[in-house]
Formats: sequence, structure tokens, C-alpha cells
Amino acid sequence: MFKSKLIIILLCLCVVAGIANAQEKKPQVIQSEPQLEDIYNVLEAMDIHMFRFELKEFLNKVYTVTVYMDEYENGKSPKQVHNIRLGKNIQSLNAVPEEHRQAFREIKHIPEGKNEWENIKEMSIYLRKSNDSTSVCTINVPGTMKGGAPLKLQAIEKYHSYIYYPRLFKFQPIQDTDHLKIPLILYGSAWLDKQHDIIRFCGEREIDPEMKAEILKDIPHYFVIGIELKAEKE
Repeated sequence: MFKSKLIIILLCLCVVAGIANAQEKKPQVIQSEPQLEDIYNVLEAMDIHMFRFELKEFLNKVYTVTVYMDEYENGKSPKQVHNIRLGKNIQSLNAVPEEHRQAFREIKHIPEGKNEWENIKEMSIYLRKSNDSTSVCTINVPGTMKGGAPLKLQAIEKYHSYIYYPRLFKFQPIQDTDHLKIPLILYGSAWLDKQHDIIRFCGEREIDPEMKAEILKDIPHYFVIGIELKAEKE
């Protein structure tokens, strides 16, 4: 009898202690480390956009690679505003002065008995606002070169503000030819919706290479950034 009462008392004490602990434990905010998504969001809020492209599938032959930037404006014919030559995607030691070949072999980690190295395997493109009316497009080829060019922006009607957003082009298999021109990024202006008196930039998230996307009918001014590859003649 005594043992039964003791067990009941102990159980009651455990229940009371559990309730007390539950009452003492209150919800609180817990700090966590920023994630990669947070970094992207901050950069985009600062009008900085980053893109990276693999070009390994074009190493089947020697191409001269160029980045082109074409400008499109309502009522006007498109025009090329910049052309940045990146060089050959596959380089040869035969094009290097003999006295520098060994240094190049070591820098590029070219094994003995081989004279070529893969020069352009990937590429990054960065877009950032440098001031209200100008953005800078930076091209970075790891271990090879880095360059950039300014893009002159146009103000939105009535509001006189410069708001631009990027859209990627859809990537799909293309016919292997000696001359390829591949659009990568569209960088376009928002526009004024006169009916509702608001600024918009809405439509397809990806642009088709044929440029038939509906959003292109609304964007008053944009740039197309892409790569052009021309095969070396044997």
C-alpha cells in the first residue's frame, strides 16, 4: 500500500515538473547563418547579376570565341554595340615564342609530349549598375582574361528612372557548324503600364533563341549578350 502511494506521488511530481518545464520554455528567435540564396538576393537588390556558362562541349574543334552585345530599341534596327574577342578556345604552344614555351607549359599544366591546352572551358558574365544610366557587363574567363563594356540605359517614360532586369535564353542542342551565334542573356528595361500607371517587367522567365517571346513586345529597350564561335580553317 505504501509503495503504491509512493509511486503515485512520484508520478505526480514528474507530471508537475514536466508542466513547469514546458511553461518555462518559451519560443524565441534563433539566429542562423546566411544561405547562398540570401547572397543572391542581396546582390540583386544592389543591381548585380551573375551568370556562369560551361563551354566544354565546344572543345571538339578549334573556335575563335567572341562575346557580342546587341542593342534593341523600339522603332529602330538592332545594332551591335560591343564585340569582345576572347581568343581561341584551344591554344597551341606553337603560337608561343620558343623561349616562353616551357613557362607556359608549367603555368597551363601541359604534359610533356602535348602542345595544346583547353583555353576557354567556361565563362562568367556579371551585370551591375555603375550609375543611374549605365550598367557594366563584365566577362570573366578563368585563367585567361577579364574584360568589360558599358551599356547605356534608357529612362522609363514619365518616371525618369532606370530599371533593368536580366532574362536567360533557353539553351538547346544546336547543329555543329563552323559558325555559331548563341544568345545567352537578355538585359531589358521595365516599362510603364499606362492603363494602371505602374512599372512592369513581367512575362516569360526564359527567352526563346528565335526571339518570339511575348515579353519582347513590351520591353522598349534591351541588350542581347551572347557568344559567337568561328571554327579555325585547317
